[in-house]
Amino acid sequence: MTQTNVKPQNVFGLVMVIQLVSLAVALAGLYFLRIEVSLLGHSPPLALAIGIFGALLSYAVAVGLTRSATPVGETLRRHCADLHPLFNRFSTAQIVLAAFAAGVCEELLFRGLLQPWLSQLSTPLLGLLGASLVFGLLHYASFTYFAATVVVGLALGITYRVTESLLCVMTWHALYDLLAITALARYPRLLGVPTALSRQSAK
Repeated sequence: MTQTNVKPQNVFGLVMVIQLVSLAVALAGLYFLRIEVSLLGHSPPLALAIGIFGALLSYAVAVGLTRSATPVGETLRRHCADLHPLFNRFSTAQIVLAAFAAGVCEELLFRGLLQPWLSQLSTPLLGLLGASLVFGLLHYASFTYFAATVVVGLALGITYRVTESLLCVMTWHALYDLLAITALARYPRLLGVPTALSRQSAK
């Protein structure tokens, strides 16, 4: 998604359409494949705490990698620079809604449906790997971003497997996206990405 013809004012609508499609696919799959979803787990408060901690930790790692003077950091900063103009017109309400929708819809699809379904067809390990790979492929922007997304998918998948709480991974995903979109839209310099104004003043 480093290059796109989508106009900035249409990005929010596109994001929400994608999430609604994800939700529809997940709900249809759960119904027809008769897969039971573990929503709350054994301890909802603990699930929320783990989700919040996971989001904060993984986002701190993501920011560190993005700001790093490495090829990985350079690639991630380039992605952020390309995406900033598409997200900087989001209102606060749109940022919150987009993050919440991604957390709920994508986790219901990948961890709630795909991972247990693939596990039933093969083994829990292959189900985890398969769901994480598909998660990465559907977020593909470069091999670096694909690999990073697969790692995040593995972390979410393992957490869901251990906690048996979709609430946990939904919280993790939604809070992570809230932090990521907010930084991308409002504070790109936090990610080591100069704004257009700062680039002009540097010339």
